[in-house]
Order: sequence, then C-alpha cells, then structure tokens
Amino acid sequence: MISSAIKKEQFIWIGSIVVFMLLVVLPFYAPLNQGTAELLTEGDFSGTLWNVRYEAPAAALLLPLLLISAILAMSPIRKKLKLRLFLAISLLGITLFLVQVVLLTPELKLTSGAFILFFTFLTLLALTLSRMGIIRGDSFISGSILSISVLLVIFILFPLLVILVRSVVVEGSLKPGNFIRTLTAYPSTMRILKNSILMAGTVGVLSTIIGLAFALVVERSRFRLRQFMRAFSLLPIITPPFVIGLAIIFMFGRAGWFTSGILGLRVNFVFGYFGIVLAQTLSFAPMAFLILSGVIRSLDSALEEASYTLGSSRWHSFKTIIWPLLRPGLANAFLLSVIESLADFGNPILLGGDFDVLATSIYLAIVGRYDEMLAACLGLVLLSITLTTFIIQRYWVGNRSYVTVTGKPSRNRLLPLPKGLDYTLVGGTILWVVLTVTLYGSVITGSFVKLWGINYEFTLQHYKYFLEVGLESYFTTLKLAAISAPITATMGLMVAYLVSRYTFFGKKTFEFTSMLSFAIPGTIVGIGYVMTFNTGPLFFAGTAMILIICFVFRNMPVGIRSGMAALQQIDVSLEEASITLGASNFYTLRKVVLPLIKPAIFSGLVFAFVRSMTAISAVIFLVTAKTKLATTVILGRIEGGKLGIATAYCTVLIVTMMIAIGIMYFFTNRTSKQNNAVAV
Repeated sequence: MISSAIKKEQFIWIGSIVVFMLLVVLPFYAPLNQGTAELLTEGDFSGTLWNVRYEAPAAALLLPLLLISAILAMSPIRKKLKLRLFLAISLLGITLFLVQVVLLTPELKLTSGAFILFFTFLTLLALTLSRMGIIRGDSFISGSILSISVLLVIFILFPLLVILVRSVVVEGSLKPGNFIRTLTAYPSTMRILKNSILMAGTVGVLSTIIGLAFALVVERSRFRLRQFMRAFSLLPIITPPFVIGLAIIFMFGRAGWFTSGILGLRVNFVFGYFGIVLAQTLSFAPMAFLILSGVIRSLDSALEEASYTLGSSRWHSFKTIIWPLLRPGLANAFLLSVIESLADFGNPILLGGDFDVLATSIYLAIVGRYDEMLAACLGLVLLSITLTTFIIQRYWVGNRSYVTVTGKPSRNRLLPLPKGLDYTLVGGTILWVVLTVTLYGSVITGSFVKLWGINYEFTLQHYKYFLEVGLESYFTTLKLAAISAPITATMGLMVAYLVSRYTFFGKKTFEFTSMLSFAIPGTIVGIGYVMTFNTGPLFFAGTAMILIICFVFRNMPVGIRSGMAALQQIDVSLEEASITLGASNFYTLRKVVLPLIKPAIFSGLVFAFVRSMTAISAVIFLVTAKTKLATTVILGRIEGGKLGIATAYCTVLIVTMMIAIGIMYFFTNRTSKQNNAVAV
C-alpha cells in the first residue's frame, strides 16, 4: 500500500515508470487463440509496445507519453500549467489508444498490457480532473466515475450499437431499408409481435392483480398467518426459470397428475398462450407484490381515520382514499411485469408450442436458422418495446407525487380492510399459495420417481446421475456466481453512492445507462455479446470472463436500487464531518458508509448470486463445452425428454438458493441487532 505521505506527483512518477516497465514485457495484442500467460511462457514478446512500432504506430507513441508524464510529475513548473499538460497528455494517450484499437485487425485481440495502459491514462485523467476541480471529489471519486462510465459504454451501450449496425449494414454498406425488408421477408413477424404484446399485457394485468391481493393481505388483513404467506409468494423469485414450466407440465400436461391422473384427460392446452401466461404470472406476481407491499406499508392511516370519523364506510374509504393512492404503485408493478414478460425466455421456450414470441424467435434465429441479421432485427423490435415501457415507468410514473407522509408517520395501528374484501382476498391468496406449493411439490416429487405420469416408483437414479455427470456444471455455475456476486454488489454500491452523493457532468446519463440493463431482455444481451466480443479487438467469447461480465451488468440495477434506498436513510453530515476532519473519500466510504448499509450490501450480494445461478436467457448464447452452466444443462435435458434428471438439477438449485437466502437473513438480522445495540 502506498503511504499517504507520498505526494500525487510522486505517485504519477512512480506509477508511470512501473507501467512503462510492465509494458516492455506484457503484450499489447495477441492472436485470438492465445493469452498473455501462453505468450510469456513461450517467450513471445512480438506483441509488446516495444516491438510494435511498425504494426501499431499509434500505440507505440504511448510509451514516450508515459515517460513524459513521469518527467513532468517531478518538474518544478507552475501547478496550473502542470495540470493542463497532464490533461493534454492523458487525453492524447486515450485518443491514440482508441485510434489503435480501431485500426487493429479482427484477428488480433487486446491483452492485459493494453488494459493496463488504457486504465493508466484514465487514472492520470481522473487525478487531473480531481485536482483541477472539474470533478468535485478526490481522485478516488473521479476515477470511479470515469472507470464505471467506460465499463458501461463497453458492456451495455456498445453491444446495443453493434446490434443496430448489424440490422442496417449489409456487406459494409449502410442500408436502413434492410431492417424493414428483413422483417417483412420473415412471414411470422407480425404474428410474433402480436403474440408478444398480448402475452405481456395479460401477464402484466394478472401479475398486478395477484400482487395487489397478496400485498393487501400481508399488510392490512386480519388473517393471523398473513406473514407466513409472504414466504410462499416470494418462492418463484429464487428458483430457476424452468421450475414453473416443468411443474405446470407435471400437473396439467398430457400425462399430468391432475389432468390425466384425476380427470382422465390427455390434453395439451398448457402448451401455448395459456401455459405461458400461467407460468409467467406465477413467476412475476411476486415482483408486483414487493412493489405494492412497500406502497401500502407507507400509507398514513390518519387519512382513513379521518374518513371514518366523518362517517364514511370502510368500502367508501378504500375506494376514495386507498385506491387512488395505490395508482402509482399499480402502474409501476404493471409496467415492470410487462418488461419481465417480454424479456422472459425460459417459460416460452418450454411451454410455447406453436405460440411464438420475440424472445424465443431471436434464439431460434441464431440457433436454428443461423441468421444473425434476422436475430438483430427481431432484437431491435423487442428492445424498442421494452425500452419504451422502461422509459414510461421511469419518467412518467416515477416523477408523479402521491405524498401522504410529510413528517414522522402517524399510523400507530393496523387498519383492517372491509370484511367482505378481506375474506375474498384471503381466500383467493390461499388458493394461489396452495397452487404454488402443489406445483413446486410436483417438481421435487418428480425428481424421486422413475418417470412422471407413467411410473411413480421411488428412485434415486436421477440424483445418482447428477452426482456422476452434473456436478461439473453445478460447481462451474456456483464458482462463477460466487465470483460475480461481490463484483456486482460493489459496482451497484459504487454507482448508487456516486449518484446519491455527487454532482457531475452527465450524471443523469450515467444513472440511466447503469439501470438500462434492467430493461434489456436477456436474449438481446446474449446476441449483443456474441456479435461484439466474438472477434478482436475485444475478444471474450468462449471464456468464463464473458459469463462473469454478463452476470455483473445484468444484475447490477438491483444492487444500485438497494444501495440508493439505504443511502437515503443516512445523513450526509456524517460523511461531510469525516471529510472535513481530513479523511479521504475512500476512507469515509469504507469506515462510515459501509458499516451503516451492511443489510443492503448483503441483500444485493445474495440477489446477484441467486440471479447468476438461475440465469438462462443471456448466457444460452455464451456457454461452451468448457463453461457449461446448470441452467443450460437443465434446458438440454428437458429438450432431450429427460425430465426426471432436469427436476433433480432444479431441486438441487432450489436448495442452494434457500441456503443462500438463509445466510443472508442470518447476517442481516445479526447486523441489525448489532447496530441497534450500538445505538442504544
């Protein structure tokens, strides 16, 4: 660790010399099939900046710039002039780097030397902007803003741009009409679009209604076991995407326990619109419940009490007071359910039948037709719908004010719902819980029988197969999820901290881009990454790194929202006092902020882990034989008709998720008790 006594000029001088020495040895580029370690082992230094003066002249100029920055750091010239020179050097270095990246042939990829070089000039730029006062905050803050901005551009915006280019560029020529021609040449486009909109609209309405029912029961009902129902309502969130679809097949399919075993019917009605809507409603109603539960909990009962005092009935008070205040939450839940429905891949691929939707059509365009242009065009259609919905949800619903609490909340007791409404909601939600438990029970049971619908004899054969063949993919998934989760939580926390606490140029764009991946369907992310990172200069295809990157930027928005919610409860004066007393921004974040938001950190960490373990739509295009994930193996087993093995995989993943959630609650509750003890 560098001593705090070293001045920034000395840091620049030492850092420039160290990087210069590294870049003499580390390669700037390499062939696609070779890595840095292989080149160093073989003693191949042909790709270093020292040896690419002719092949990469723009990059070769970067080494002299490093030496100039080191000399400038130790020179006695005026501070203002020195900062201007540092700004010019850093901007020139970044510009030359980008020029060389553009000129690099697709057969070559950037390696560790290139990334070290780029972030060295980016660090120099951050130090300069901080000292010039352009970014308010020390070098840690300015460096974080610049670094995260670069990553957002590379791994969120750039893949979207590549998809756009692929849909309008044909053989190197710009042809905007190609987008329309490609879609019209595909005869099912309009039918698929109508199917997707119909499905998303239906799921949005049903998920919102069911989520509202659960929220009212849990928060306002007289039912004594209402908190017990919360756990079952959230169960679909922590399970793999195939579980619901498999359960519906087991219960209502052609050989289903209910349809065939009890009713004696052999029907296929679950394959198509009805089956997808049922599966997605079961999957996304919990999300609507979480949104509406918070809205209902924040309502001030003083308004209702005043209504009752004036002689109003409970029904009239609910209709004229509670219902209008729920509208923003209802709109939020509906729009988010629509986004999730459009983006869902697992349930439509399993239950779709001949009911084609955009998410599965994009997958089949790549896997079945090998038509990247069609996939890009369909992807743009899906992306435009989800982005429009996301923008409406974010800027229209998010900016409306329905404030009922202006100071300390005055509600001291629970005001129950009208009895008729209460009993109706409790009855409906109990039936829904019974359906959910039955469906999940069928999946777990299916993993212990030889062949569901035909032979219900008890067996451990499926788990034996899992132990013999499936452990490799399970541990690969576990390892990658464990690596990506802390990175995701850290990135989310840093974005939340920067957006909540600092004002800088492009802040709104920075925040919007960081949340954008929430609105991008997984299939779009997958094909975007395949098209972008499958050739040089940024080559990650076929590696575990691309999966980790995908997990991080797909799951980061939830960590951002969790961090922002926690930071809003912390008085800024605590941080200001720390900085006033001479502490750096990094020290203040580590010693003051982080201990106060541990529950939010644990929540973001576990959520990122759970989502990485159950991801399918984005990673289906990115996995290889060396990086098989549990969800892709499950999909393969389902497509091969080996449902017993698939359910065994799903059961193991469910148990893993429950253990992760249990650990989260243990640490969260322990931290909360410690904080309360300190406060007392």
